[in-house]
Amino acid sequence: MKGKSLLATAVLVLATAGIALAQAQSAATRPPIKSEAPFIVKTVSLHHLSSMEAVKLLQPYVQTPGGGVFEVSPNIRAVTIREAQSVFNEMATVLDRYDRDPATVTLNFQLIAAENSNTRDPSVASLDTLLRSVLKFTGYRLLTTSVAAATEGQNVTQSLSADGEPLTLSVNLRELRTEGSDASVQLYVQLVRPGIPASPANNGMGRPPSEIFATGVRVPIGQTVVLGTSAVEGGQRAMILTVRPQLAKK
Repeated sequence: MKGKSLLATAVLVLATAGIALAQAQSAATRPPIKSEAPFIVKTVSLHHLSSMEAVKLLQPYVQTPGGGVFEVSPNIRAVTIREAQSVFNEMATVLDRYDRDPATVTLNFQLIAAENSNTRDPSVASLDTLLRSVLKFTGYRLLTTSVAAATEGQNVTQSLSADGEPLTLSVNLRELRTEGSDASVQLYVQLVRPGIPASPANNGMGRPPSEIFATGVRVPIGQTVVLGTSAVEGGQRAMILTVRPQLAKK
């Protein structure tokens, strides 16, 4: 009986050793547990954005539990970022793009008369062939030009003269894209005749501005686009407005 007891004990020891060996081998082949990346905690100075604007801009990029973007003070242009290195780098790239001087675009306008006169004005020679191919008029001449500089969201108003007739050009630059093949401006343009002041002759009721045309359009940077035409004088004459946007040099 004693021999059987010793044999059973030896078998139990061998089995226990086998289990330990299997556990050691499993631990050796199991991939290591990834440790949480260390946080970067840094206060970043701002040049143009307010601290609240920067917090709203960067908050959607927060990914790591415990991370975040924090306003330093309403009176200080800075935010404190607490994030993993990769996320911090992404936030820094976003700030580089948006925390800078707003881009300015120069808008070059031409107001052109379209008539049945066989006129070929050298000032609009580059557009003459195009206009003749899409419109029924036989003559085109330049009435006036206008240049306006604007940033995104800005409204610009200018006074023009068409053969002595006063006109008002209003432009709203709704969106400006400055990079790559998508560089363009989204404009809303309105051309009107100024209203007639109120007087006793019309019972004190002033006439509202007479709108020649109004349009919204996206124009690629560096390209000339015909914004619209308006027939006048019974359809025997029209006014055409073109625009060419260019990024202003800093």
